[in-house]
Amino acid sequence: MAVFGRRSARQRLKRATEQALSVPTFRMPDDCTPWVLGGLWPAVLDNVTPETAPIADYLKRDLQRIADSANHKLRILHETPMPDAVRATEQNRVVDSARAFAVQRVESTMRQLHNQAVEATQVLPSLGPHTDEPTRAMPRLPTPPAEEPAEPTVQEPGEQEPAEQAQPETPEQRLRRMVDMLARQEPGLRWAAGLRPDGTTVVVTDLAYGWVPPGIVLPPGTEVPAPEKRAGSLRALLGVTETAVRYNPGDPFTGGRAIDSGEAPGAMSAPEIDDLGWLLSEATRWREGLPRITHTLARAAAAGTGVVDAELDVLRVHLDTARYQLLSRYPATDSALLLNCLLLAATTALVAGDRDAANYHFAWFIECNRSPSGNAAHTS
Repeated sequence: MAVFGRRSARQRLKRATEQALSVPTFRMPDDCTPWVLGGLWPAVLDNVTPETAPIADYLKRDLQRIADSANHKLRILHETPMPDAVRATEQNRVVDSARAFAVQRVESTMRQLHNQAVEATQVLPSLGPHTDEPTRAMPRLPTPPAEEPAEPTVQEPGEQEPAEQAQPETPEQRLRRMVDMLARQEPGLRWAAGLRPDGTTVVVTDLAYGWVPPGIVLPPGTEVPAPEKRAGSLRALLGVTETAVRYNPGDPFTGGRAIDSGEAPGAMSAPEIDDLGWLLSEATRWREGLPRITHTLARAAAAGTGVVDAELDVLRVHLDTARYQLLSRYPATDSALLLNCLLLAATTALVAGDRDAANYHFAWFIECNRSPSGNAAHTS
């Protein structure tokens, strides 16, 4: 009986172990806020003063937006059929990315607080009274004897092998390099590059009707389609092309020849907008959901007055937050969030002195803000 009892217990323990191993050991919770924001709140903002209250309020709202976007992405992953291992990998990627954005937002706030603290004039310590002491001569160290130079070794000239000439690059390989350059910057989007009959090379993404988000460096010798609301696939966004190459998220990158970094990048061109600064200032005046600093800096850029680096840094963080929220909903598009992101991108570029980029993003805002009748919708 004792032997039988030990065997039964051993079998029950074996079955329990097998069942435990068959159940996933960890499931990402629906709310990842503790993992994204845990331990990031600056201690200097625990006791808010009238001077730091606006900064703390901006930081709190931006951090909550980052966490909400990550939770939205996790809910989509939870409802999408996929293997558990793939789902866990994507969930970890979402949380890690959100955590990185939150850390960047807190670091920007700390830099802003530091810049405010060091505005006071630094006082240099005073020197003591001057004394006319004689200068003491340092003892001269003995110089070691120089070594005799060795006789140079003469090498017999041998037969040099002819250098291997690189094979000419095909149009498909060139387009593939360009698509890889774009995909490495934002691998979560779909990209395409095509060679048109007139010889121009166009690159597109299907984010928000073909708008290229800020922070993307275009490959040299490329251009993007003019701002216009388009529907359809990447091929439809490219238009008529002789050769085209596309990238889907998850596709491997090719190990082809790297693009020469010395070449000028492609330009995000759009029809020039008259009175860009004034129109941008008016569009950001009462825009719902847009940080108030956006209108303040847009008005300063339109008037040509200076902007301190700390304010531009805060504006860039707001842009990064809106960009992250927009990409987290991809391939879906939130119209209100898209319009705010376009205004943030245009204002940031104009304040930084990049008028071409500001013109490009604001032209997209005008197109995306049009009503179905073709007129621009009210921006308030």
